[in-house]
Amino acid sequence: MKLNALSERWDAEVYIKCEQFQPIGAFKIRGASNFALQLPEGSKALVTHSSGNHAQAVAYMGQRLGIPAHVVMPSNSNKKKIQNAKKWGATVHLCEPTFESRVSAAAALAEEFNAVIIPPFDHEWIVEGQATCAMEILYDLPEVDIIAAPLGGGGLLAGTTLAAHHFSSKAKVIGAEPANAADGYEGLEKGERITSFTPNTVADGLRTTVGEVPFEVLKDHEVEVLLAEEEDILPWMKLIWDYSKTLIEPSCAVPFAAMDRHKERWKGKQIAIIVTGGNVDIDQLF
Repeated sequence: MKLNALSERWDAEVYIKCEQFQPIGAFKIRGASNFALQLPEGSKALVTHSSGNHAQAVAYMGQRLGIPAHVVMPSNSNKKKIQNAKKWGATVHLCEPTFESRVSAAAALAEEFNAVIIPPFDHEWIVEGQATCAMEILYDLPEVDIIAAPLGGGGLLAGTTLAAHHFSSKAKVIGAEPANAADGYEGLEKGERITSFTPNTVADGLRTTVGEVPFEVLKDHEVEVLLAEEEDILPWMKLIWDYSKTLIEPSCAVPFAAMDRHKERWKGKQIAIIVTGGNVDIDQLF
């Protein structure tokens, strides 16, 4: 979808890739389905940990494959995403809002139910699945100059980077993080992955550390990450609602907020920004 108002603002040609129209309302279905469909027949159950959209994706795949799904979600997760995971048939297990709590709870459930853990981002199969989003962009916009995406766990940005590397001779990939959850930015600046940090951002989908597998891809390809100030995120979310007449999450607004601070760089460029999802708990935000 082309955003004419934003194209005028940046003096560029700006498109959005609308992943909020996926069955679960987010891009995470790509990686989760790629992983789940490679599991051996007879798998007993699926387990994952997620702040929301990946939880829904695993719940959805469990329903499609006819096997139970157990999802660990932080207690401060978006209520809409918790409801949606339950809607797809998953059993939701709430935990303390730390990455370590998520991982340990998922491991315990996997042992209890003899289940396979589908990681939210830190696995080659997840990255492969997320790469299909950028592959579709490059099919529709073969001359695109820039593909931008939010950076949380890094599966989407790493997949986007690999797709651009293999299927384009010119596309530059840019990531965007909240300044209040900038572990990816800081880690790439230092050349060393940050494994522990305390995010404080309204962008709930980005409250996680970058995984080992994605980090190495981003580091090897020298991907640039821009930062969005916290006070800009919700205003840009509402602005994109107005520009596109579609619902987007706070995490999706991060690339727009970050890139707008550098809008002179985008003049004359063809740009595609991945809108990662539309599962918004409006009551929690306003």
